[in-house]
Amino acid sequence: MWDDRLLEVCRRHPDLVAVYESGHGRLGLLLRQTLAPLSVERVEWLDETRTVARAIIEDLRAARFTGGTVVLQWLRVEDVARIVSRWVRRWDGDPARRSELIATVERAVTDQLFLQSRAAAVVTPDERAAAAAVTRTLMPAGRALDDAGLDALKLWYEAMAPRWLAIRPAQRRRLVLQTHVWIAECALGDPVLGPGLAVKDLGPDGPLARALTRLVTGADASAWRHWIDLARLDLERALRRPPAERGQAWARALFMIPYQLPVPRRARLRALPGGAAASRPA
Repeated sequence: MWDDRLLEVCRRHPDLVAVYESGHGRLGLLLRQTLAPLSVERVEWLDETRTVARAIIEDLRAARFTGGTVVLQWLRVEDVARIVSRWVRRWDGDPARRSELIATVERAVTDQLFLQSRAAAVVTPDERAAAAAVTRTLMPAGRALDDAGLDALKLWYEAMAPRWLAIRPAQRRRLVLQTHVWIAECALGDPVLGPGLAVKDLGPDGPLARALTRLVTGADASAWRHWIDLARLDLERALRRPPAERGQAWARALFMIPYQLPVPRRARLRALPGGAAASRPA
């Protein structure tokens, strides 16, 4: 677990930009080097990041840290986005460089989502209305973000609407959109008390769980209930972030939490003639 000895280790390494800690005590190391090296630079980049990471990890071990570590530069951009939005940031050695690196990740994730949205999806009028309701709820000023941040968030959500409406299967799309409505109305509904009050709604039988459970039908209800539990727990962790960390990136990450949850394993199966089953892509 994190303690002051690890802060001293971080201060000794100028190439260590930020450190994130998971709920299980694993550390994510964000280095100064780029997250997206050019192909001609990749060998040199890999050698450099390995050298830097090895020195940091050896220093952490010397400080009696026994947990796991992961270097963010070596992960997929989706995994980096998930870590910086869900894990606790324990060290912030260079906020400016951290912001640059995270902005690169956000752009890459957005580009991937755009490509995924090319898949056709049958969207009901109710689902379109749910997506529109989120932007309407975000419009009033005086909420969890200042006016400029709120306007930027609204524009971002509207730009992402084709991605939300392209979610498959329909069961997952309905759950994501309903969760988005809750985020807009509750998590971002008050500049001071909103996140704190919203956490109280996230119990296993709380308002959000009940609203989502009503949307679950069919033989896969238990599998989707597990999806709902994961969404609740991830949202609760995000809403417990300190007020100083609840900025534009934090607000966007809230909407990405249900979007990034995969289709439950059993819900990916569809019956075939004769009672066989085959996997279906999410």
